[in-house]
Amino acid sequence: MARRLMLSVTEPFRLNLVDAPEWEIIDRFEARVDLMACEVADATLAEVAAYSPVHDQALREEIRALARLQLAVFLESLRAGTGPSPDILAANRERAIRRARQLVPLAALLHSYLIAHRVITAEIGLAAGGDAVSRGAALRLTARIFDYNIALMTEVTEAYIETVQGDLAEVDAARRSLVDALLRIPDGGALHAAELARRAMGLGFDPHRVHAAVLAVVDDRLRNGSDSILRHWVIPALARAARRPEREVFAVARDDELVAVLNPSGIRSALGRTAADLASAHGAGLRAGIGPAFCGVTGFADSYYQARLALRHASDGRPIVVAPDEIGLFDELTVSHQADAAELIPAATRAALADPALRAALDAFVAANLKVADAANHLSLHPNSLRYRLRRIAERTGHDPHRFGDLLELVSAARVLDARPG
Repeated sequence: MARRLMLSVTEPFRLNLVDAPEWEIIDRFEARVDLMACEVADATLAEVAAYSPVHDQALREEIRALARLQLAVFLESLRAGTGPSPDILAANRERAIRRARQLVPLAALLHSYLIAHRVITAEIGLAAGGDAVSRGAALRLTARIFDYNIALMTEVTEAYIETVQGDLAEVDAARRSLVDALLRIPDGGALHAAELARRAMGLGFDPHRVHAAVLAVVDDRLRNGSDSILRHWVIPALARAARRPEREVFAVARDDELVAVLNPSGIRSALGRTAADLASAHGAGLRAGIGPAFCGVTGFADSYYQARLALRHASDGRPIVVAPDEIGLFDELTVSHQADAAELIPAATRAALADPALRAALDAFVAANLKVADAANHLSLHPNSLRYRLRRIAERTGHDPHRFGDLLELVSAARVLDARPG
């Protein structure tokens, strides 16, 4: 696309030859090229956020020399009546590729081009005289500047995006491969672990820092396209929520799940912001399990498997679960093998627990530590109304909520039914 666009925007240069008033402006413009290069360098360091924290004379000189070269090439194109040459387009592509790999934001790169455009346009205006002929020539040259910069910035933008997408694809594959390898580290595999630690360092997983493993999934309604949603939407959103560049966040889509290695500090809030963005953009939810903190690549597997256990307990009401702190033994026992356990629940018990009024009565009774008055107050009922509902549960199921064994049976059945998919 860049090549086709380049041909279209350079055509005006070939058709319109520079006339005498334009030559005069170009001559005056050329005499100030060195001053303009300094102005571009100073403005870039002052205005571009990616450069302003860097107080480095070498960086200023690098920007000044680049601006001086670009201005000289621009003057050549004006005199020749052509657009950017293939060589200058290639040089700008290389610069874009280099800046992309240095993690300089694209906005910062384009901002620097716009600063140069602003300086050039201002100088053209200053070089023009006050008469109508000179002003007309300045307007024509300004139009050429727009055409010239459109060609450059198109080339730069496409090269930058191609580099980022290519690098992200390579990084994504490398991260997926590393996760597979980390889950297969054999006992006593210290040498193997050392090799994996070296690989991890370049992928956003510093084994010398404390991390926690995260597993997350999107709603079932997006499951058919969940891999694409995770790759192209959730991972970038998570990087934004963590306030880090995407390439620096160890997160990868694997078997319709998001696997991430994140700093435990602020991990819940970052996942919460990501889930909120997903709900706003796609009307879907995100459920996540967080494993315990670890340091070193050998701790990843245990944190990963505990994150998987936590994910099993995540629900719409509790979308983010941390293992092992937020998982009780009873919770795990009732969730494990729920498909088989559900077959053991009698139809009458299923029907009673599906009744919203009876289920609310049971839940409130348990939450109030079997105190009828407290449970009734929570439900805004008279205590006798709650006692009536508890009797109805006993009549319909054969299990009296006032007896410990029966209550345990009812609560277990409710947990198993709640844990069923769909």
